Amino acid sequence: MELIGDLHIHSIVSDGSLHPSEVVKISRNRSISIISITDHNTFLGSMIASRYVDRRYQLLIYGAEVRTYLGDVLVLCPQPIAITSNLSEIVDLCNDNNCLLIPAHPYDVLRLGIRGNISTDLWDAIEVFNSSSDLISNLITYILTRNTDIPLLSNSDAHVGELIGSSYNIISIDHYSVDDVLESIRKGRVVPIMKYSLRGSISRVSWGLKRYLNGYKFIDIKHLNEEFRASMSYQS
Repeated sequence: MELIGDLHIHSIVSDGSLHPSEVVKISRNRSISIISITDHNTFLGSMIASRYVDRRYQLLIYGAEVRTYLGDVLVLCPQPIAITSNLSEIVDLCNDNNCLLIPAHPYDVLRLGIRGNISTDLWDAIEVFNSSSDLISNLITYILTRNTDIPLLSNSDAHVGELIGSSYNIISIDHYSVDDVLESIRKGRVVPIMKYSLRGSISRVSWGLKRYLNGYKFIDIKHLNEEFRASMSYQS
């Protein structure tokens, strides 16, 4: 079967505008069957989202966007793992826990990508297109990776609802499970669909301005902590 997946989405746990439950609802309404909430340096967004996903219709991959000394990388796992900025430790953790390690926006001129380290054998796939990156950055990444053997992914990097699913992947799987999705990506059974959303881009700029002017004052940290404890209980 072929399913649509957006594997790079942010929530209010880091710098996104939406609660994880809203990400789940919007993505399901857009027929996105596989999602990963990849908040910065934490699996908490995905953990909270797991309480709202109806597994009959959607698969949730636990994710985090981790900052390392080489640049930002996506860590996609069947279950949350420890977070560290040490890339060699992340590689070992990913290998031990059946996780994918994927450079995020590798040649983005405004954000921290891995750039020249894209050719190493550390990666399970490459984010070749990011809807929140500029055209030049995406074009450079595409030119440098299009003839490689490594699987290519296209994700929205959505921080606002309008961007969710703006670009996505068509993933071929044999069995309806997270493990099968991860294995299919490793084997290159994925087609990246690369698109921009003008409305989403405008909304993202508006959200960024709001965050700059207000900081995190409008985010209920206490409530998130309560949801964290609830998600831990849900996992156990």
